Amino acid sequence: MGLITVVGMVGGLVLVLLARRVRAAAERLLADERSGVAGPREAARARVEQRRRSLRLCQAVCGFMGVLLVAVLGRSAVSGEWGGTSAYYAAVFGVLLVVSAVVLVRLTTDLRASERELDASGE
Repeated sequence: MGLITVVGMVGGLVLVLLARRVRAAAERLLADERSGVAGPREAARARVEQRRRSLRLCQAVCGFMGVLLVAVLGRSAVSGEWGGTSAYYAAVFGVLLVVSAVVLVRLTTDLRASERELDASGE
């Protein structure tokens, strides 16, 4: 098993575990908001913080995919082997990088909307 494969699997596992933590925090926020424990201002503030955590996680995913893509392309350039495995890895990591970038843009937009909502609730 190659180093890139191992790094990809371990990194993917870490990212999945971090995503579960972010999701659990979002579920707690929703439960607090529905039960009335958190007021509208507190819920808006918590929503902004939750979206910031999601944004940081997505930035980490984009960075990780970029590093893996560069590693695959670099290894192929150094070894001169542009065979099926390298092309497959490059395609997979490239597609995942594009999808992660699209999600990053959406999260950034959602964060800005949440910040505006928080500012509006404070007035």
